[in-house]
Amino acid sequence: MLNKRECRRFADPCLKMKKGNGILHAGQIDYIIRTAVKMIDHHKTLILYVYSRTEAVQGNSQPCCTVFQTKDDYITLVRREDGSTAWSTAAFINLGYSWDFPYKCAFYSTPDEKRLFQYFKTTSSNGLRLLCKSQNDILEKRRQERQRIRENTIISRMSGVPALPRGLKGWIHKSVMPAYFFYDYKRGGKDVPGVCSACGHEIRLSGVKQGNKAVCPHCRHELIMKPRSRRGCCMTDRVTCQVIQNVGNGELVIQIVKVYYTYTDDMPEINIYENARQFIRQNSDDGKINSECYYYQYGSGILTDWKKGERPALFSQWQYSFEADTCAHLYTRNLPDELNGTVWQYCPIDSYYSHFREQMQSLPFLAAYLKHPRLEHLVKTGFYEIVTDLAYRHHPDCLDETEKRTHRILKAAAEDVQFLKELNVDISTLQIFQGYVGLKDRQKLLLWQLEHEVNREVLPILEHMTVHKFIRYMDNQYGFLRLRKTPNGTMRYKDMQDLVSEYRDYLDMCHKLGYDMENSFVLYPKDLQKSHDKAARRIKHRKDAKIKRDFTAVYQKLSGQLDFEKDGLKIVYPDTPDDVIKEGHALHHCVGGYVERAANKECVILFLRKSSDESKPFYTIEVRGQKAVQVRGTGNCSMTPEVEAFITDWEQRVLSARLPAAAA
Repeated sequence: MLNKRECRRFADPCLKMKKGNGILHAGQIDYIIRTAVKMIDHHKTLILYVYSRTEAVQGNSQPCCTVFQTKDDYITLVRREDGSTAWSTAAFINLGYSWDFPYKCAFYSTPDEKRLFQYFKTTSSNGLRLLCKSQNDILEKRRQERQRIRENTIISRMSGVPALPRGLKGWIHKSVMPAYFFYDYKRGGKDVPGVCSACGHEIRLSGVKQGNKAVCPHCRHELIMKPRSRRGCCMTDRVTCQVIQNVGNGELVIQIVKVYYTYTDDMPEINIYENARQFIRQNSDDGKINSECYYYQYGSGILTDWKKGERPALFSQWQYSFEADTCAHLYTRNLPDELNGTVWQYCPIDSYYSHFREQMQSLPFLAAYLKHPRLEHLVKTGFYEIVTDLAYRHHPDCLDETEKRTHRILKAAAEDVQFLKELNVDISTLQIFQGYVGLKDRQKLLLWQLEHEVNREVLPILEHMTVHKFIRYMDNQYGFLRLRKTPNGTMRYKDMQDLVSEYRDYLDMCHKLGYDMENSFVLYPKDLQKSHDKAARRIKHRKDAKIKRDFTAVYQKLSGQLDFEKDGLKIVYPDTPDDVIKEGHALHHCVGGYVERAANKECVILFLRKSSDESKPFYTIEVRGQKAVQVRGTGNCSMTPEVEAFITDWEQRVLSARLPAAAA
């Protein structure tokens, strides 16, 4: 470490330059360098005084910066425009304001340059090149020292990781990697000779056909039939496996193992290596879950090739990288011993993997086990999709994990548990079913919804009728309305959900018009579409001063927050309720009945217009939450592909980000 106080004594030697020296008048040179070698704080130090050529011509003999260089360190004292000074640790090549700073420098005299050759005890055609090389070597030495410190920390971290289990290779060969029956194709061959790639025995099989499966009579391994001509010169199978082991102190390590089976002959060349490690533990003081990731990069380190962090993708995070993939088959033979005595002692990860037998990520599952106290119970009772949602997907908390009984955990009736298990429900489906607690025929209703992909608007309708009557009426109406078209030739109802939504709209309009909501003539019109449109025409003419005021206030607050324009289409706001009613008149649909909902902030009604003619109605949009739930054109027609692409882009870029703030 250079002594800055001592160095300041040598910062300005007050050297004079002869006005007749040609270097002062070389226009291609910006800086002039003079040198000296001094003993500073018992260190032989090379000093470079850098002068501005233009200032030197004017008689200013103060250096603009002074470089102090020893064998293992360097520092520069820089003089600012106001005359003050500051220390800089930048290398000489970075002292200027351009990449070619060294090329704009020249030595005042030959002895000044020779001092560099003598100091570095070497000869060179360029003294500044010697200086830059020396500083680069110092920087590299410092970098390596920092790297050694980091790698020593990693080595210490890895010291407690045990070796991979002995039985891992055999388990991979038997349970994970596919095996083949390689044969030479013969037309009409009934008993075909070939080789089992699992055990290497020559066997004969009948009924041989590309892609068929059989069992080896020697090793009992399932084989895939493949002619040698289809194997090519080099066929490779690859897969990822993972091993969970206990490293002590209540901590686990997940070792990610890559496996390659390369077939240039009947027997594979096997390459198995570990390429990543994931540590997970639970803090004893606050219960938080901590995890650390490391990956192996051959030839990248000085002391170890392990790196901290997640392996970067090969080109981008959106492109698949096999080496970076940590989703793997789980080695389960050692789990009882490794998890024993840890907070994961009763973690059902073995049962979960054994159910699917597919590659999985263990780290999120282990973390979810500590976060969700009823995860083990759900696995044991067979609700695997709910467990998958808890471990790997983000869903609202709809479980009561303070309870111990299955139906209470699911917030369902006891008689529904077996039904939900057989249906293998996920959390989204469970949330729908939870709204039906106490409802007769709720199981029938859920099955009907799943069959017809209906996921909203059902409960408000069931306030007026039973499940049985609702399903019967919807099936009856959809039988002939699904073929009905709008005036412009498009289908009025794209699916059952469209019909259910329109039925809910019809019932709401009937209620607003003061109809008898217990009259079957009102509840079950012969033609839902015609009755819906008739009610819409009646409700369009009703105006309310309060609704007008509320409507205007809502849209004044939203103004400008949901703007979007792309591909000749644009979002337009209604100014008054009359604009919404006129929109319904122009497009022949029922949006006029939505004015009150918009005023009450139940939804937002927007217009989609062509940029070339903003005054002409094109499509109407109903927004709820962060999604456009209805987009209707002339005669309630569905979206064209162009409109659908616009709406999707608008939802992703604008609606999901701005609507909560706009509606607040």
